[in-house]
Amino acid sequence: MEDQIQKLLKQLVSINSIYPNENNLVLLLEKMFKSDYKITKQKVENKRSNLLVEKGRGKQTILLYSHLDTVDIIEGWKTDPLDLKVIEDRAYGLGSWDMKGGMSTNILSFFNSQPKNFKLKMVFCVDEENISKGGFKLMNSKFMKDVVCVISTEPSFFYGNNGVVIGRPGRTVYQMEITGRPNHYALYDHRIDINLFISEFIKNLRGLYKKNGNKKQFIFIRKINSKTIGMSTPHIINLELDSSIIPPKRSDQIKKEIENIAIKVNTKYSNYFKFKINYLKRETPFLESYEINKNNKYLKILSKSINKITKSKAIPYFRSSIADENIFGSFGKTVLSIGPTGGSAHAPNEWISLSSLEKLYNILNDFLIRVDKSYDLGR
Repeated sequence: MEDQIQKLLKQLVSINSIYPNENNLVLLLEKMFKSDYKITKQKVENKRSNLLVEKGRGKQTILLYSHLDTVDIIEGWKTDPLDLKVIEDRAYGLGSWDMKGGMSTNILSFFNSQPKNFKLKMVFCVDEENISKGGFKLMNSKFMKDVVCVISTEPSFFYGNNGVVIGRPGRTVYQMEITGRPNHYALYDHRIDINLFISEFIKNLRGLYKKNGNKKQFIFIRKINSKTIGMSTPHIINLELDSSIIPPKRSDQIKKEIENIAIKVNTKYSNYFKFKINYLKRETPFLESYEINKNNKYLKILSKSINKITKSKAIPYFRSSIADENIFGSFGKTVLSIGPTGGSAHAPNEWISLSSLEKLYNILNDFLIRVDKSYDLGR
């Protein structure tokens, strides 16, 4: 099986799919599936489409997820990033770890699975490395209605084949404008100094910091600028606030907490300043947090498969970065991420372990068989 995985991975890596140019990879995959399976090209925008594939029948669906796009090529590669180079157990190539390796195991698992009691779907989404246009388009479609569990084969940053991501923080960028009035340099008064107000406000944001194991919640200032007229004190300050939000908090709750901090600080200045806080405008919503219960049925089944193939226990954990999985999880879907071992994601000389990919393939196949049996037994 390792030879089949390597051959398919080489083919996938050879197709340049740096976002927003995923279309050539979609065309390759479309040819791969169109003769034997039901496929749908889900248009996201001009020349950009998700590819949806399905087989089997049943009221409930297991979904295999991967994203089509990679980040751009940057300086420092020692090999051709679009020509898979194998050195012992490592296969080097752009997107090999993030996430064409996982994509290859999804494809082969889909081909070789013969579900009797559930429908098996597989998706390839655009724009994950950007603002998740493909993920939102998918989640808001009928294709997701019967999906009870999403399996994502994104890179395993921790714990190798034994790690299962069961949660991620949310991320939102807020815009804030604080206004006072210009004051002549000669009439400076610290009681109406907008800089003092903003410095105290920023200091108080530390109250939103939380840490619990792998979970970290924080707010930081990513941009700041002020407006000044002539030889006067600033009268407008604009901020962009970036955030990591841990469940069960959502972005609107954090927005309210930021507002409350500003209100509290402003009382020290006799409510002199005015301010407004909004979400930074972009084409898709920001990603909300999620966390799957450790007693989840599909997590228990996947854990058994991991234990069987690796001979050691599964390690469910909370990962500190965001991805399309946030979309599925925050919409109430069970989403479990189990990926291969590798290195240098988003960096030169990205690589993936071929033996880890073979284990991942075997875990996926065992999981799908166990799910099928559980439905047959009515569990």
